[in-house]
Amino acid sequence: MVKVAIFDFDGTLANTLPDLKITINLTREHYGLAPVTEADVLRHVNNHIPRYIELMLPELQDAEKWKEAEQTYYAIYDHNYLNETVPYDGIPEMLQKLKADGIKLAVMSNKNHEHVARMVEALFPSVFDSVWGTIPEVPAKPNPARAHLIAEEFGVQMNEIAFVGDSDVDMITAVNAKAVPVGVSWGYRPADCLKENGAMYTPVDAADLYNTIKSI
Repeated sequence: MVKVAIFDFDGTLANTLPDLKITINLTREHYGLAPVTEADVLRHVNNHIPRYIELMLPELQDAEKWKEAEQTYYAIYDHNYLNETVPYDGIPEMLQKLKADGIKLAVMSNKNHEHVARMVEALFPSVFDSVWGTIPEVPAKPNPARAHLIAEEFGVQMNEIAFVGDSDVDMITAVNAKAVPVGVSWGYRPADCLKENGAMYTPVDAADLYNTIKSI
């Protein structure tokens, strides 16, 4: 029986692509570079931010410039992270049902910790019991270290955790952690990609996700 559900954020709980595109294009503009498309953002969005910046601004070709661009990106995102970002249909209601059922809820994202904490509280106030983005002390996904810390926080075994995400990175993380991999098919990667990387379930909407978690 599932006692804890760990959720990815981007592409799982909320559609963040429009604001990610705005932010990366403003960052590219800062360096005199041409804009990219939403498809370009989608291709690289699941990467840890330093790698994402390298992939989205390959023209810089310099570690110091990429590090500087990362800070520029964060500063721009501070003003744009909730312009167009919204929860997917039915997600807020589904989370409330899981919470009412006594299931502990956590977010584990490769997004900057400060941003994901603010976004979760803005979109899902007082719903999650634990929220984590990336911090220097803990490796980012697909490393399972944070998932193990969440399990320890709630005093559960890994097989009592549903790890819910929308990407190959999430499913690899779930497999590495020995949690139950649940790949949502409405996000940034197709169901086939999720299954190829270990997804045991691929729910098609929020109601299906609720029933899936309750059935495990």
